[in-house]
Amino acid sequence: MSEGLIVTLPEAEGADPLWMRVANGTMVQTGAGANWLAACGLTALPEDMQVMLVPPAALVTLHWRDYPELPVRQGRAAARLAALAEGIVPADQLFAAADENDDPARPHLVAVASRADMQHWLLWAQHHGLDPDLIVPAPLLLPEMDEGFHRGIIGGTRVLRGPDMALTGELALPELIGDALLRDVPAETIHARAIAALDNPPIDMRQGDFAKRVRRSFDQRTLRRIALWSGLVLLLSLLIALTGLVKQHVEAGRLDADSLARAREVVPGASDLIQAEAEMDRQLAVRGAGGYAFTAPVAGLLDALQGVPGVSLTAMSRDPDGMVRATLAAARPEDIDRVLLALQAAGFAITQTPSQDSSGRTLTDITVRS
Repeated sequence: MSEGLIVTLPEAEGADPLWMRVANGTMVQTGAGANWLAACGLTALPEDMQVMLVPPAALVTLHWRDYPELPVRQGRAAARLAALAEGIVPADQLFAAADENDDPARPHLVAVASRADMQHWLLWAQHHGLDPDLIVPAPLLLPEMDEGFHRGIIGGTRVLRGPDMALTGELALPELIGDALLRDVPAETIHARAIAALDNPPIDMRQGDFAKRVRRSFDQRTLRRIALWSGLVLLLSLLIALTGLVKQHVEAGRLDADSLARAREVVPGASDLIQAEAEMDRQLAVRGAGGYAFTAPVAGLLDALQGVPGVSLTAMSRDPDGMVRATLAAARPEDIDRVLLALQAAGFAITQTPSQDSSGRTLTDITVRS
């Protein structure tokens, strides 16, 4: 912490708040009212200045609760619930903040204030250009004491702090403190503890629903660095993709050249793969082989069968020379004749050998060639 501003709110309505400016752990300026900017010769608070708000002691109740049998986090939660349950108003109107004590053997400290007061303090601070980083109860600016009470003036109000109790001077009745030892704390000690609380607060009430919103900001240098690295990543990704495309193109060219060399063993005059493929298909068709020599007759046969539902295909095979053989079955010979006429009309050469099976159906063995 290089700079800090500590604002102590008054208990009496209409009274001026007290403020203290801190630089490098030392009090450098104090004043009353809300004119700290003008008094400090500033137009705005530095962005790195730590702002601490000290609410009136009478409006914050402190509770000390021991739960040594529970884990720390559970004990802290139990202390908060117990403190809320002891309020004189419904718990939903109160706000409880617990300290960061990690020792289960020590009591947990809980500060309780009304939600309306918390909202009022923060709105007052916002109205005066402040967004407090910390809210520390006034009695905690007094030193701890094992027996009796420490007494001091904070924000113009007399405040007492005991081992497990904190109250204002007006409430220091004999019924509460009896003949307990009272030790006055000088203002210098209170100021020193307030300055120390900027870095290590005994408890911070800006938590839970009233936690300070963190505004994330990036300086121009950081943004330029992010943009530079993002551009480098995109450029590297593009180069990797282009390298892969070039490798695939080179490999495809090599495979095309190898395929063309192999095709020229069959089609010597081929100048490219398309021409070589077309010439090889033509030669296969002449020989009754190749893919078209099989698929064309089969496609024609299946197309003819779709037009005659009463005819079924019971067997089909292909000879080495490309001829397709099939067996057709139907209840009437006329239906098979319709299929054969459709094949002939489509330009296929066919032969047929009729017969009958044991059930009386007509069977016809046919051959089909393009």
